[in-house]
Amino acid sequence: MSWHPAYRKQVLEPDFRHAAAHLSHHFIDAMTAHLDTVLRLPAYSGPAQQAAGAEVRAALVAQHTLPAPEQGADVPDYYFGLQRRLEGDVGEAVGLIRVGLSRNDLDMTVYKMAGRESLLDTGERLVALRGLILEKAAQHVDTVLIAQTHHQPGQPTTVAHYLGAVEEQLARDSQRVAGAYARMNTCPLGAAALAGSSHPLEREFTAASLGFDAPVANTYDAVASADWEFDIVSVAQSVALGLGRFVNDLLSWAASGWYRLDDSLVQGSSIMPQKRNPVSLEHARTRLSRVLGAAGMVTYSHHNIPFTDLNDFGPDIQGALGVQHRQLVGALTLLAACLEQGDFDERKLAEAALRTDTTATELADVLARDNGLTFPHAHEVVATLVRRFSAEGRLLTSAAPADVEAAGGPPISAEALAAAVDPTGFVRRRAGYGMPAPEVMTKALARATERLAADRLALRDRSEALALATARLRGTGKELVEA
Repeated sequence: MSWHPAYRKQVLEPDFRHAAAHLSHHFIDAMTAHLDTVLRLPAYSGPAQQAAGAEVRAALVAQHTLPAPEQGADVPDYYFGLQRRLEGDVGEAVGLIRVGLSRNDLDMTVYKMAGRESLLDTGERLVALRGLILEKAAQHVDTVLIAQTHHQPGQPTTVAHYLGAVEEQLARDSQRVAGAYARMNTCPLGAAALAGSSHPLEREFTAASLGFDAPVANTYDAVASADWEFDIVSVAQSVALGLGRFVNDLLSWAASGWYRLDDSLVQGSSIMPQKRNPVSLEHARTRLSRVLGAAGMVTYSHHNIPFTDLNDFGPDIQGALGVQHRQLVGALTLLAACLEQGDFDERKLAEAALRTDTTATELADVLARDNGLTFPHAHEVVATLVRRFSAEGRLLTSAAPADVEAAGGPPISAEALAAAVDPTGFVRRRAGYGMPAPEVMTKALARATERLAADRLALRDRSEALALATARLRGTGKELVEA
């Protein structure tokens, strides 16, 4: 058949190139698993059929080591390209692969195989980044950081407390990865076009051969649903949105000198000799934004379409899924480098903490707790003191007992006042569950490290199970056929 040039150039050729570059091994593995299932059917149990099947299987597995087939003028897609080449090797016996097989269930299986591969990659990169964050946090359990609320200095906390919060969020993203993988790891093969096949194919066997947990229970669902794609893009979106906020903070701190990147991660200016532009963080931020853009491509391709097998969420959306994953990988890689080759400047952070009035809350608490004021009264006294010091250009840490009394407060000792307005003391007094006191954070980081180890182990188990299934599938196949 001669395809129209517009259809060939805009659809067939790009799809073929994408499959050859990114999906080839998945196609071969899926076709091999299906062939193994066919060879278990009573109709193909005779010696002649088994011998022909073994020849086809060997030729099929050998495709893993060969360049991608050429797209002939009459070849619409990669599956038929593989089939054409196999036919040249084994003749009509290649027809065994066609028994009970449709491009509908084959394509969806291949797309799921690629999707779970990207999910596992995302999961592994997440646990690696979480490990770096926890290592950095452990180095800064005592490093005071002035946290902002509503873009204004809020309260003292610590670098460890801040990073611990970032890691908590990423830990939930790791849970999202695990949940998405569990939901999507069911196999469409055997669904054929949508109603299944009259051949008694053992779909459980096919699924296990490809490392899936089970077949998709409903054959229509197998080829018509693509909510697993939403899961993938939603996980990436969550990671990108959360890390985008983290990167924004790092950029702000780099601008103020609180966080310093290694020279290998910054650029100078073509005209300003003093510049150290944190470009690696900027590029990480843009890649995280592109993750969100690619997610929109996937979402809108599913909007207002019939519930059946379609190109919209099949071949047409695979490029967008690939783009999103590559952008996420780029962002995670850059951010990991910025954590490994960057650090917080403890001296500048300490100086900045002393220059703020962010211990005002603790002074109000002391006046209420230790001096008998109601908290609203104590709040007003400290607010008056802060306004006066701001007008006079004084630091709250320089306050004397007389200043508190002048603002309408009670007598307070110099020692109690100094302790109340000290940023380090502010942090140490916050020793409840989830708070930033060093002893609390040390225990929290230990728990987070244990959780990370469990997540890493679960990912490893998933990856090893998949690798084992793949290795068996690419073996001789004899043990599978006889199982």
